[in-house]
Amino acid sequence: MKFSASFKTILCTGFIASFSATHAKQIIAEEYASCVVAPSTSPIALDLKSTQQGITDKPVKDAIYLEADTGKIRKQGVSTLDGDIIIQQNTTIFKADQAKINRDTEQVIAKGNVVLTDSNYELKSPEIEYNLKSKTGTIKDATYSVGQSGLRGKSSEIKKIDENRLKLQDATFTSCPANLDSWHLASSDIVLDNKTQIGNAKNVTFNVGKVPVFYFPWLRFPMNDQRLSGFLTPSVKLQSNEGISLPYYFNLAPNYDATLRLTTINNTGVQIDSEFRYLSKLNKGTLEYDFIPEDASYDDQQRYYFKIDHQTKFNKQTRLNLKAEGVSDADFFDDFSSSLETSTRPALERRLEVLNINKPWSASVAVEDYQVLDSDDDPYSKLPELKLSYTPKSGPNDLKVGLDSELVYFDKADETNGARADIKFTASKKWGDDSWYFKPKLSLEHTIYSLDVSSSDEDTYTKSSIDRTLPTVTLDAGLFFDRHLKNNKYTQTLEPRVFYTYTPYKDQSDIPIFDTALTNFSESNQLFLENRFTGKDRIADNSKLTFAVTSRIQNRDLGRELFKASIGQVFNFSDRKVTLPEGTISTGTRSDLVLELSGRLNDNFRVSATASLNNEDKSVSSYYLRLNYQDEKKRIANISLRKLDTELDQLSMSGSLPINDKWSMVGSVDQDLKNNRNLEALVGVEYQDCCWKTRLVVKRYLTSDNITYDNPVFLEFELKGLGNIGRSATSQIKEKIYGYDDF
Repeated sequence: MKFSASFKTILCTGFIASFSATHAKQIIAEEYASCVVAPSTSPIALDLKSTQQGITDKPVKDAIYLEADTGKIRKQGVSTLDGDIIIQQNTTIFKADQAKINRDTEQVIAKGNVVLTDSNYELKSPEIEYNLKSKTGTIKDATYSVGQSGLRGKSSEIKKIDENRLKLQDATFTSCPANLDSWHLASSDIVLDNKTQIGNAKNVTFNVGKVPVFYFPWLRFPMNDQRLSGFLTPSVKLQSNEGISLPYYFNLAPNYDATLRLTTINNTGVQIDSEFRYLSKLNKGTLEYDFIPEDASYDDQQRYYFKIDHQTKFNKQTRLNLKAEGVSDADFFDDFSSSLETSTRPALERRLEVLNINKPWSASVAVEDYQVLDSDDDPYSKLPELKLSYTPKSGPNDLKVGLDSELVYFDKADETNGARADIKFTASKKWGDDSWYFKPKLSLEHTIYSLDVSSSDEDTYTKSSIDRTLPTVTLDAGLFFDRHLKNNKYTQTLEPRVFYTYTPYKDQSDIPIFDTALTNFSESNQLFLENRFTGKDRIADNSKLTFAVTSRIQNRDLGRELFKASIGQVFNFSDRKVTLPEGTISTGTRSDLVLELSGRLNDNFRVSATASLNNEDKSVSSYYLRLNYQDEKKRIANISLRKLDTELDQLSMSGSLPINDKWSMVGSVDQDLKNNRNLEALVGVEYQDCCWKTRLVVKRYLTSDNITYDNPVFLEFELKGLGNIGRSATSQIKEKIYGYDDF
């Protein structure tokens, strides 16, 4: 047995000492400083250092350190200690009013305000019996706390089985603060393993206040933030196809895991959802597969959904990406989704890509396909897609050259298919300084089509080749003016800019549309586009001059932009003849007048707006207005109005309003003003205190048939330190309320 005495009680092997410590610790330490330690299997270590947790923060292994106001230390038999006692062995520390130590058996009996602490728990009891040699003991009528999780509780008896394990009889545990047991778990038998940091409980009852709510025959939980295999909290699905869901988590290895969820769905059957996640030096990804073996509401057919998100990183330059989704039928999302966005997905993408970035070169090879759910929005497949680009490094005012090229074969049933090769060279040069700049740019784009055109008389295909070469010249110039306001605290800028674009006209009506669409002229940044079409199938003819002015107000101390306003317009010098099929030639000489405004009215209020004013009738053809408010009291208010020509007219409002420290309300609504109908609405209530929180959210959204509505209910119950019970109401709130955070 090793003893180390610190300041008040001193023991030296080789003699029997009996004394009362009435002197200051410095006097006692000096009196016994010359004591010689005799060779023994129980050497004595003298340590005068005292820490807040124990006597020393660097204990000698298995040495025993003692402190007390008075005491009698014997080499054999029973030693007694009285007053402010501290007994330390390794990381185990006793504090008590009285204690007895049997030198023969190394048994400690401590009484009076006894506190036993180790690296991951603290026990308090009127009396503790503990064996320093076997590191076992019994604690009666104890209270305890475990680790950093905040778990605490009471137990009629706690046994320290060995150095690492505690066994608690008739115990309770909760993460609520003291004197606030809003909830607790009661168990007949709990074993806490300090080595594995895992707890096991039997016959567990979940109680709200003093009322039992759930019973678990067995519960396994981590004592820290480690992942642990086991059942997760169940959830209830409350909507048109309500059901009960029970998930199980598999902690397979530190770098991969899986979750399996069984859900009983009313009028449908059983849905089995699985997710597998993995991470290694070269690979990472997620695999999902959800299926219903026999859907009673769908002619007993098997229904499924899968999702693959995978990445392989071969080296610093090369990686492989795979993203793919699929469903058994076009009605899957409409039947099992919980929002308008997911229930109306038109197509699911499958894309496999190998990408190499070795500057100044970058290259990629990809194949892209879709599962079409809505025949009105059927994209072409790319089988394959090859891309190559070259962008050499250059300084800000150096000559910049670049090359972008691609080769794609487009495939679509019952449509014109074919290959498209496109190569584009660019060269630009910038002159200027902080007050001005001038940047000319020259582009030359060459495109070749090799089409499979179906013969009307024979079931064969003949090749049809089309080529197109077009240059584009742009001249971009701007000035920068600034002035200081309010004793140099703010800076206001004035930034006029002119942008000229010229692309000659070329008839492209014989070129099919594979991936091209017309951009909407609704935002000021589109004033400076070289091509009003996306994709490569159309290159717009242009002879236009854009004039725009931007003004900003910046806080010089904070380096923050407080306000920005822009106005711009395009002046056309010729008609725009290049169109999409069934499109018409644009003849106007001036575009809509584009306005943009954004800024901070104060620390809480932000505003942003864009608008396009029709040049002929002075009406607002399109606009987007958004106001956001958020303050330190967690109040949130958002409102947005959006109009896009004759296609869209929508009002969206959302917010969060705390009623007091514990209660708050949330809500959102999306209204289709054009058709006078509600698209989606959400209302919810939240309650939280320092040990639990709950959220109830009711949602209503228009389904994909544009007639009927679904009304899911999301109930979430979170216990501090133990996770969530119920469906994720939080994710629904975050999705719909801009600026919302999980307070």
